[in-house]
Amino acid sequence: LANLVGVTAVAAEGKSEKAEIPLIDKREYENVHEATFALGCFWGVESKYGAVPGVIRTRVGYAGGAKEDPTYHDLGDHTESVQLEFNPEVVSYEDLVEIFWESHDPSSRSYSTQYANILFYHNDYQQKVAERTKQEFEEKRDKKVHTQVRPIEEFYPAEPYHQKYRLKQSSQFIGVLGDIYPDSEDLRDSTAAARLNGFLAGHGTPDQVEKLAGKLGLSEAARGKLLNRFGLKGG
Repeated sequence: LANLVGVTAVAAEGKSEKAEIPLIDKREYENVHEATFALGCFWGVESKYGAVPGVIRTRVGYAGGAKEDPTYHDLGDHTESVQLEFNPEVVSYEDLVEIFWESHDPSSRSYSTQYANILFYHNDYQQKVAERTKQEFEEKRDKKVHTQVRPIEEFYPAEPYHQKYRLKQSSQFIGVLGDIYPDSEDLRDSTAAARLNGFLAGHGTPDQVEKLAGKLGLSEAARGKLLNRFGLKGG
């Protein structure tokens, strides 16, 4: 993140105060891996993976095509995708791939390039896992898998308004994090934003939310509202 300390926010009363970086965003990682998946509309995919323990950052974007610098309104032959950074000491690549296969029907054909189902791999190991799990699905279900397995080439991050879409639908939550991270890339790459984006879409567990609620940089009111969403007592 470009600005992890000393970010100035304007309080509701119009006074300036230091915005506190969420505890979950202060952690440093020595071993960070990447994974990229395409599963239809990238909003929901980002929220699902954002709630997974061990996922550090999520970003939506465009991949798989030849067009340079695609945009949402000029996508070319690219597919909506989600790229993750994750801590392999907490969540394995195999775990993330399992979520991928369980999140769609691989035996169904994609109806468009934009919303195709593609498992992109970043290295030889990921390729082996992707191809093995694809074969296992075919053998288990006795159905042909139409989901593609392809090497990742260029990943183009989508426009800021697409990042953390579920989070941005809640003014109370995005208001807090938006003050902490006025830069759109900092907000996009925040672990706190990734978790909230997932929790607000209904992903995660009450136990997970209870443990993390105090580490997400939320105001007391927002923290209580989040806990209440999962049947927990706020306060």
